[in-house]
Amino acid sequence: MPSINFIIRNKDSSKPTPISIKVLWTNRNELVYSTGIKVLPEHWDSKNQKIRNKLEVADVKDKINNKLSKIKSFTENTFTELRFNNKLSRETLKFELDTYFNKVSESKKVDSFFDYVENVLIEKSKKRVAKVTWQSYLRTLELLKLFQKEEKYKIDFETINMDFYFDFLEYLEDTIEMSPNTIGKQIKNIKMFMNTANEEGVSSCIGHKHKYFKVLREDSFQVYLNEHELKQIQEADYEFDSVNDRVRDLFLIGAYTGQRISDWNKLNENNIYDFNGIKCFKITQTKTKSEVIIPLHPIVKNIFNKRNFTAPKFVSKQKINDRIKNIAKKAKIKEKIKSKNGVEKHTLISSHTARRSYCSNAYKAGMDSIAIMKLSGHKTEQSFMKYIRIEKEEFASRIASHKFFQE
Repeated sequence: MPSINFIIRNKDSSKPTPISIKVLWTNRNELVYSTGIKVLPEHWDSKNQKIRNKLEVADVKDKINNKLSKIKSFTENTFTELRFNNKLSRETLKFELDTYFNKVSESKKVDSFFDYVENVLIEKSKKRVAKVTWQSYLRTLELLKLFQKEEKYKIDFETINMDFYFDFLEYLEDTIEMSPNTIGKQIKNIKMFMNTANEEGVSSCIGHKHKYFKVLREDSFQVYLNEHELKQIQEADYEFDSVNDRVRDLFLIGAYTGQRISDWNKLNENNIYDFNGIKCFKITQTKTKSEVIIPLHPIVKNIFNKRNFTAPKFVSKQKINDRIKNIAKKAKIKEKIKSKNGVEKHTLISSHTARRSYCSNAYKAGMDSIAIMKLSGHKTEQSFMKYIRIEKEEFASRIASHKFFQE
């Protein structure tokens, strides 16, 4: 249970001092919130948490103590409810107290995320920031509406989380064909929208504050894993069918089929067929609606064989994106990325890295780019070539075997 007490900050003051409610809970989380009630410190009984029984305050003592009792009861009940619903944070508790004390004004009670950003935040911004700035907000809003319509992902305060983050990145890169820097500007705007909504008491949702909900820069998320690094991940030791074991195997299946994470749950035993003696997945891609037939790579066969030829049970996208970084770290994928100030490679890996790894490794191995695109779902060769991560030396090695360079 939390520690909930009323406190007076300046006990030596000769003037009426605000009474605040202080809530302490695990991991040193703390919220100190003013009740708006003031009292002379000499009239406050900190041990019994109430106004003293003194003649000078006889006419207000019971009224104030009763009000404090209701505040404490509300705080206790709200804390318990938020924790039960896995929504407990300093921000959410503060928001509920703001609501209790009527600090959330009618003007801030908006119908939705889009209503708030378009009709409140941007309208206010037109009076405070340069035209080019609020026009960039409109562009981000337009992209979010397109994403909602085309990807059928409902956008609201509570759905802007890590699942949204990775899906939106993929949408902007693959469908809109946007550069990492431009994508970064959209993420920066979204974080600003959400932070402002928090500050103004419009929303208590904090999905955007996740440590991996990052503003991107050039090359910040365009890493891929080569065959050796994928082998290191494959060989990492985990308890059979534990969450980490399943996340690792699902990632590897993605890295050897080239499919988006939205299609990973289709890569199962029910969608494996035999074509001329070759086992293949046959699925209809969620995004492109195209039917694809993908031969099973030996590593994918091994993953199925260890489970009596069944697929690993699917894990949520957010859990995959959270855990794959630690899995890569355990696999000793610690190359320092120069373009990211030397951060270790494992910190930049997400579910999206699997598809990029497939495209890059297949291209390096000499597979025709059109054949790779047929499976990966890229629309144009131009966007595909931007997508793959091939160093100049690797490209030279690939074309060296071409007959043009032979004697």
